[in-house]
Amino acid sequence: NHKYVYGTPLKTGRLATDLADKHQRTTQTYVRRPYGVGLLIAGYDTNGPHLYQTCPSGNVYEYYASAIGARSQSGRTYLERFTKI
Repeated sequence: NHKYVYGTPLKTGRLATDLADKHQRTTQTYVRRPYGVGLLIAGYDTNGPHLYQTCPSGNVYEYYASAIGARSQSGRTYLERFTKI
């Protein structure tokens, strides 16, 4: 719908922010249960590749490399050791 209305594709950062806003809105509404999930969103736009993490609280973080989940610490340790920035 964004491309139809504005004539340009949706940027990855905007998508991550919109999803985080949805997470945060459901956290503040007492009728709904909050989303208890974090997401890694990867995308590519005119500025290059991007990796975003959204938290259930509505925060958005941009990373070069990241891992989330039950055993994410070993993945993060591997990425810190072998990722060249």
